[in-house]
Amino acid sequence: MSEVIMPKMGDAMEEGTLLQWLKPDGSTVAVGDVIAEIETDKSNVEVEAEEAGVLHTQVQPGAVVPVGQPIATIGDKAAAPAKPAEAPKAVAAAPAAPKGVETSTWKPARPAAPVSAPTAGNNNGRERLKASPLARRVAREQGVDIARITGSGPNGRIIEVDVTDFLKTAATAPAAAPVATSSPAPAAPAAAPIKLSAMRRTIAKRMVESKTTIPHFYITAEVDMTEALALREKLNAYDETLVKISLNDFVVKASAKALVKVPAANASFKDDSIIPGNGINVGIAVALDDGLIVPVVRGADQLPLRKLAQNAKDLIKKARDGKLLLNDYTGGTFTVSNLGGFDVENFIAIIDPSQGAILAVSSIVKKPVVLADGVTIAVRDRMNITFSGDHRVMDGAVGAKLLQEIKRVLQNPLSLLEG
Repeated sequence: MSEVIMPKMGDAMEEGTLLQWLKPDGSTVAVGDVIAEIETDKSNVEVEAEEAGVLHTQVQPGAVVPVGQPIATIGDKAAAPAKPAEAPKAVAAAPAAPKGVETSTWKPARPAAPVSAPTAGNNNGRERLKASPLARRVAREQGVDIARITGSGPNGRIIEVDVTDFLKTAATAPAAAPVATSSPAPAAPAAAPIKLSAMRRTIAKRMVESKTTIPHFYITAEVDMTEALALREKLNAYDETLVKISLNDFVVKASAKALVKVPAANASFKDDSIIPGNGINVGIAVALDDGLIVPVVRGADQLPLRKLAQNAKDLIKKARDGKLLLNDYTGGTFTVSNLGGFDVENFIAIIDPSQGAILAVSSIVKKPVVLADGVTIAVRDRMNITFSGDHRVMDGAVGAKLLQEIKRVLQNPLSLLEG
């Protein structure tokens, strides 16, 4: 009989949540069958059977299990273990859903989805909600506040059918008639504390570790993006069938090329030693409903610009769908955090403890600029970038050299097409 354990999906992972069993207790499974779905601090992951036999589950959906602890065994029926452990009593265990739980073919009994806003006892705050990536995406596309929806999945997890049912109910519900009253409205109750999600807990832990153990230093430069904007427009208009290139792709590629020239910035600190980066693997910070995740574009210095754009696009989609694999978000040697879409003039980013530097990218704004002749003034597209470096790994001069090289490449964007 073999054990199925809670897998470790990353250095920072200490525990995971069993979302659902995709094979019922007592069923016969083959090697490679997907038997369960778990939630980590990074994404939802499917667990496969490594041996053939009869599945004997040991924990219920909703249970939080430490890494390495058994969640099931696979063997003979006669060797079935004791009754599976129950999920935490604060949450009622839901029946295991068959594979394909996101489709309309599986719909357990549940109360009708309420149309009114949630109460203090029912999902106060988005980060407290348990919802599948598909459900979140459908709600976002339909303009629905997902906090108003009651989940029917394991432990109240919101799935796609809950969102679609809510939309149907809301479309047919009559408008409530106004009620006249002369008494003042009662004071709103105090908001209940929001329990951190697994991702939010990991972010909190890692950021405290970073700011308390890493001596950050910061350098800011202003980049003229006029030529880069013009080149991007030409590249994207060249062939409508090709993947579109974003300005962030330009920054990621420029950073990778700069790290080739300044390898001292492509390193990290561990055990009183400087660890050179194993390749140039640039992370892209992606904002999610539950927090932040950084998928990694591997070998970014070697990728042609359009191939890099395709890889980045695929990783961002997987991140938002909760489908990242371990290899997709580990092994980064440098990170780009871009808030340019939020009308941000300048900001500084916090270094991931596994790396030695990060680049913060702000919005592009039009500014009057004195040109090289020292006389002519023209309106140009300008962007601030800020380098955060680990002073244990490098000194300010190294960070300044890297920043100036990134600036040089972006201001001469044809060099981005050289590979």
